[in-house]
Amino acid sequence: MSKHTLRSQPRLLARHLCAAGLLGGLLIAALPAQAQTANATVRGNITAAGASAPGGTDVVAVNKANGNTYRTKTLADGSYALVGLNPGTYEIRVGGATSGSVVTLSVGQNATLDLASGGPTATNQLGTVVIEGSAQRQGVIDSQVGTTVSNRMIEAIPQASRNFLSAADLAPGVRFDTDTSGNTRLRGGAQNIDSVNVFIDGVGQKNNILRGGVSGQDTSQGNPFPQAAIAEYRVLTQNYKAEYDQVSSVAISAVTKSGGNETHGNVYVNRTGSNWTSLSPIQEKDEANGIAPPSNKQIEGGFSIGGAIVPDKLHYFLAYDGKSLDKPRQLTAMNLDKYPGSPGLVPTIAGQQGAFKGQFKQHLLFGKLSAEIDDRQRLDISTTLRKETGYSVEGDRFAPTTAINNNNNTYRVDVTHEYTGDSWLNEARVGWESTKWNPQSDSTDPQVRFKYSPTNAINNVQDIFFTGGSPNAQDRRQSGIYLKDDLSYTGLAGHVIKGGVQFKAMKYDLSGTAFRVPTIDTVLNVTTGQPYYSGLACTGTNVSNGGLSSDQCNIRLAIPSASANFKNKQYGIYLQDDWKITRQLELNLGARWDYEDNMLNNNYVTPADRVAALNGLDGRTVDGITAPPGQTYAQSLAKGGINIADYISNGSSRKAYKGALAPRIGASYDVLGNKATVVYGGWGRSYDRRMANNALDELQKNATVGAGEIWLIRNDFKMPFADQLSLGVRQAVGVWNMDVAVSKIHAKNQFIWFEGNRDPNGGFGNSNSVDPLWNGPSGYGALVLGDFVGQNKATSLFLSLEKPYTQASGWSMTVAYTYTDAKTTNNEWSDGIFDWTYGKSTYGFRPSKDAEKHRLVVGGLMDKLPWGMQLSGKLTVGDGQPRRVIDCHTGFSGPNGCVAVSRGSDTFKQLDLALAKNFKVYGGELQLRADVLNLFNTANWGYYDDWVGGPSTPPKNALGGDNDHFDTRTGVRGPMRQFKLGASYTF
Repeated sequence: MSKHTLRSQPRLLARHLCAAGLLGGLLIAALPAQAQTANATVRGNITAAGASAPGGTDVVAVNKANGNTYRTKTLADGSYALVGLNPGTYEIRVGGATSGSVVTLSVGQNATLDLASGGPTATNQLGTVVIEGSAQRQGVIDSQVGTTVSNRMIEAIPQASRNFLSAADLAPGVRFDTDTSGNTRLRGGAQNIDSVNVFIDGVGQKNNILRGGVSGQDTSQGNPFPQAAIAEYRVLTQNYKAEYDQVSSVAISAVTKSGGNETHGNVYVNRTGSNWTSLSPIQEKDEANGIAPPSNKQIEGGFSIGGAIVPDKLHYFLAYDGKSLDKPRQLTAMNLDKYPGSPGLVPTIAGQQGAFKGQFKQHLLFGKLSAEIDDRQRLDISTTLRKETGYSVEGDRFAPTTAINNNNNTYRVDVTHEYTGDSWLNEARVGWESTKWNPQSDSTDPQVRFKYSPTNAINNVQDIFFTGGSPNAQDRRQSGIYLKDDLSYTGLAGHVIKGGVQFKAMKYDLSGTAFRVPTIDTVLNVTTGQPYYSGLACTGTNVSNGGLSSDQCNIRLAIPSASANFKNKQYGIYLQDDWKITRQLELNLGARWDYEDNMLNNNYVTPADRVAALNGLDGRTVDGITAPPGQTYAQSLAKGGINIADYISNGSSRKAYKGALAPRIGASYDVLGNKATVVYGGWGRSYDRRMANNALDELQKNATVGAGEIWLIRNDFKMPFADQLSLGVRQAVGVWNMDVAVSKIHAKNQFIWFEGNRDPNGGFGNSNSVDPLWNGPSGYGALVLGDFVGQNKATSLFLSLEKPYTQASGWSMTVAYTYTDAKTTNNEWSDGIFDWTYGKSTYGFRPSKDAEKHRLVVGGLMDKLPWGMQLSGKLTVGDGQPRRVIDCHTGFSGPNGCVAVSRGSDTFKQLDLALAKNFKVYGGELQLRADVLNLFNTANWGYYDDWVGGPSTPPKNALGGDNDHFDTRTGVRGPMRQFKLGASYTF
């Protein structure tokens, strides 16, 4: 299409926009993948008349969609390297030619293309894609362990919500999960959800204040970024290059779309709801008892449009994703049938059951302007807005009064300038970000958790219901600016050298409290139906007013709101050399160093009352052990190997960690020189960071005057890291690409909170192996210590098979299998950062709860079915995760109390399918699509009530749990069978 034609088409554009209005003005993107950073490299040799081309020969790459140009010159040996190319289709021209070879590049790809000065060599003529070797063998010369997810696959794969990360588990070693609240989690290996990072257009989206790796993960039902704006992304599971920072497990490198010379756009709307969703076994049981599940609906809609303001010079792109969800719950109490005649408070509790209408709304907006200043300079300016509101309860056992309002907002502005020289490329970036997470409860009443025990004893209980208000009243904010500069140099034969520096000035405003009101745990007497709680204090014979012990009644006091507001400067520097030693062997050498001057509120001063209590006399008698006269609590701790002075801060005792030097080395060898068989491997260290919220936990818990708890972080700060080792082979198998790799990852310096209390001899006395808790010094409930001592490790086998999509075949498929032997030092076996029994014994490594032994994910699409139908699908199978069960049955009662035992969990199985049909309409294309999630309606149990008691071999109940062990299944992961209908219009 000519520039003149483009400028004369306002009427045609108006017709397209009118057609888009037929779908309610909601739009979705279907543009070719044109992106910004996470760039590709093309390198090779130029020949002229059978000899190497003269040094200084021009080599120019022209982007076919928007006219952007990239240039370099050959070196004396005829070699060249074009770096910094945005993923897309390019024409490579040599020596001033007006035409050349066409090559299509993916995100982060390292392609080899040998050319003659008059065009491509005959052996490399492969249609419109000119890559040495098979046209589908792209990116195999690479020591990184990774998988590319195309835009076609992102859009085709059926999913519950438009979260582009839901296809990340097409890479072996990666899991993408959704919990019962709709929150999503991304993880790799045995590491927890905090160790991931997502890089969009080369900029990390790391969340500094909350869990989940990136803003909104784990704390929101929303999506992190508009799917309509993502062109494609690469999933790197380990041995990533030195330019990646603040990550130690999965790194997602995504690129956004840009406008081209032609105007393209798309609109979509999707709908599902309760009338299209099967009931879970728990809902079926409730319905059988006369408790009908509430109705709900989910509507998603969005748009994107991109084109030229000035063809070949200035382009725009705009994308919006929105969703409105009804999130109702049928609130039901448990175990009320254990109270014959409904005595006491039972009728009151039963009356709070019923339908609760929760809501969630999200608006995601992304816009970008791209300017070609001249044939050597490019400028991109982009902005992202994420705004969410929610109203929800925490689970099915919570009364409506416990509901929480939540706001979750993110704003970003990013500017990138690229300057290309004959043998170098400079990429300068500057940006600003601001995020906010703000859950608040409507009610200020204390929260009461009623429990059932057949013996009215707290060590053998199961939940009944939560009533009252919610203690949640928090406000977490981070904001900052960043400056980043990356310089790539190609003037040394065989080398692509890239180095960079980065500076971030972050500000954390952390306030509020997660315990605004007191929380009361109380057994409901099985005979009288009355609690061991008077409304003011605990009653009964085994109670605790203000402590942490688990008794017939326990009151956990409210913690006043507190603020931790501090600034943190982050610095990073790296150097990377991709050295092509021979035509077949490439070596990747790199190192980076990171430094943060105030990661966890270094200027914090431990309150004087806490210091005095810890250094005061230990007058306790614990399990018959009395402290010798004159012995302080600190001296009791010292007998157990804890020097409490290491945790007491005077405002200058905490020093920033300076040892985050991370070397990385990798190599790949093309055995036959045709990319059919490539052996690769590498070793590297990668540093992550801790959440600033840990500092607020310390400040908040210590804000209570005269009682409560003592929380202290060790002054010797460290940064978590992972050592990564891999060895693999990439093999062409007909039209398939196969990748087999063995991976070992050992993560250290993981932050944990653990129970600091010890008896007067520095030990744990006769306390049980689950909760070795006693009152702290001078009446304090507990001493909780934070240290950088956790470890986890995983040995894995990764197998991936990919049949890339081609127009001729009309189908593609990806198979990802992972075998993982994962272990952790965390006795909780959890994804959390708590290990209460750390220090009780040297228990070493044990099975990790965060990884399945076997996991298989298969994704595929086919668009040449009869009647022009298109089919896509995703199959996920996992053998379940280990879990820790607290066993309090009679055989373990006595001086040692409860014990932790290992249990398995159910296999996860889910098959999702989507069927679509396109129609040519009104200058564009209309698509109607039907998705079915969990086709076979499998109940994937993933949540359990892991407290057991009673006989050791009871029969199973209807849900698979033990009648007397309270080992019942309480929730499923992912959806039950759900149908979703969608329509989109593309022009």
